[in-house]
Amino acid sequence: QFCFVEPSKFSQTLNGIPSSNTVSSGMDPFHACSILQQLKTMYDEGQLTDIVVEVDHGKTFSCHRNVLAAISPYFRSMFTSGLTESTQKEVRIVGVEAESMHLVLNYAYTSRVMLTEANVQALFTAASIFQIPSIQDQCAKYMISHLDPQNSIGVFIFADHYGHQELKDRSQDYIRKKFLSVTKEQEFLQLRKDQLISILDSDDLNVDKEEHVYDSIIRWFEHEQHKREVHLPEIFAKCIRMPLLEETFLEKIPPMFAQAMAKSCVQKGQHSANGYTQRLGMTASEMIICFDAAHKHSGKKQTVPCLDSVTGRVFKLCKPPNDLREVGILVSPDNDIYIAGGYRPSSSEVSIDHRAESDFWMYDHSGNRWIPKAPLLRARIGCKLVHCCGKLYAIGGRVYEGDGRNSLKSVECYDSRENCWTAVCPMPVAMEFHSAVEYKDNIYVLQGEFFLCYDPQKDYWGFLTPMTVPRIQGLATVYNDSIYYIAGTCGNHQRMFTVEAYDIEQNKWTRKKDFPCDQSINPYIKLVLLKNKLHLFVRATQVTVEEHVFRTSRKNSLYQYDEVTDQWQKVYETPDRLWDLGRHFECVVAKLYPQCLQKVI
Repeated sequence: QFCFVEPSKFSQTLNGIPSSNTVSSGMDPFHACSILQQLKTMYDEGQLTDIVVEVDHGKTFSCHRNVLAAISPYFRSMFTSGLTESTQKEVRIVGVEAESMHLVLNYAYTSRVMLTEANVQALFTAASIFQIPSIQDQCAKYMISHLDPQNSIGVFIFADHYGHQELKDRSQDYIRKKFLSVTKEQEFLQLRKDQLISILDSDDLNVDKEEHVYDSIIRWFEHEQHKREVHLPEIFAKCIRMPLLEETFLEKIPPMFAQAMAKSCVQKGQHSANGYTQRLGMTASEMIICFDAAHKHSGKKQTVPCLDSVTGRVFKLCKPPNDLREVGILVSPDNDIYIAGGYRPSSSEVSIDHRAESDFWMYDHSGNRWIPKAPLLRARIGCKLVHCCGKLYAIGGRVYEGDGRNSLKSVECYDSRENCWTAVCPMPVAMEFHSAVEYKDNIYVLQGEFFLCYDPQKDYWGFLTPMTVPRIQGLATVYNDSIYYIAGTCGNHQRMFTVEAYDIEQNKWTRKKDFPCDQSINPYIKLVLLKNKLHLFVRATQVTVEEHVFRTSRKNSLYQYDEVTDQWQKVYETPDRLWDLGRHFECVVAKLYPQCLQKVI
């Protein structure tokens, strides 16, 4: 097929014959691909090849000069410079592995490159030698997406060596974000002095106290004491913020390091521009995040308020993309926030059969935005997300398909390193009003008369002793080596405020005192772990009559559980100015950075 440019514009004709100044320009959109395919065929069959490239360990590749010169300034210069290599039929390249050369040639003839953790750095090195930035950028993108505490220092050092700024910046940002985990790795000790300083001399370091910075410097120093002792005063001067260290901690510093710190004070001077600036991690506050909360101006919209129960301040988190509702929500042990599935609200007032979505998003704390990740394999509404054995699991939920509303048995597992989901063994029972928690590398799922345990290592589901008072839509969390299951709805749709605790080690349920709640206030409750204590967040409605007029007021309160007395005590009440959160909100707790959020109250 050909696409002709402006075929409707013709010159005047004479006796049906176009005049001589008529110009027609055509383009075959498949021409380039066709040529590339033919070149690849000739390369595979060794036809018309005119150069042999030898790399490390004597491996040779027969290929075409024109193709190499077209993708690589290195080869173009080699073949056109007039030097010896330009006339040779075989050239030898030092420092390039055979697999890397194979991948470069595959890219040259197909535009595709297959990357793995095993080959990505060697391929980046080859692309650097051959001056092919498009391959380098693909390699960098792959390494960025596969950063973890174990490899981030190595990637940072690698990027610094080759001068790839984006890879260096992104790996350095990751190191600062996961600082406490990264400093435990052996590669941290291999940093040069200037690299260490560039990481530590930052406001964005995610540490809750300055002592962690000091400890990391000492660990780095002790790896090569004799070589690194001379650098300590400079490192302390540029990286340690003395006013942020506790006095009791300073008093316990060994004389050798105290002397180096004294020298650092002389180098730094009495007045440092950033001496009193807190690190990012020091500003974090543990907050209650309310998803699916009603918007203060319209109940049809949602917002995501964040409540700081210590200061009484209220902030607003960026709401889920596409206004997604009934998503699965998870705060990982690394304080990463994920949402999965859900549905997009319909413009129709009567529509209740919502189409399930497969969206999966991770929250970016510093940018207050949601970053898309690989979608779920199965669209689902109201699934439960659980972190177990370093991976995420999306469990159950519901869809509206076929004959109507259907609960799901399916379970899938997300690998953050590969950014992909895989299906695992489904539950023996379909569930949509369930709870799911993790304890010691096992996942526990509760709903009514069913209590399931999943072993990810064996990919197997087993049945456990069900709760003594079967309920659905209850609330579960792990606290003091027990699974607490609170409230819910029983078989006759009656709401209950029963509290039970399951001792995981003893496989035994214990009935606790019910949560003292007056049904007349129409309470909606959510269970959270805040400051390592069990809490219930309660939305209550109070109806009063004033001069024959009914008035409705709503209060949001936080109750803390005392396991010794088996009692609940109110410890916090949201500000009166806070709007009604509605009846469908869900709560999680995460550490958030106030300076990155929009303050509401």
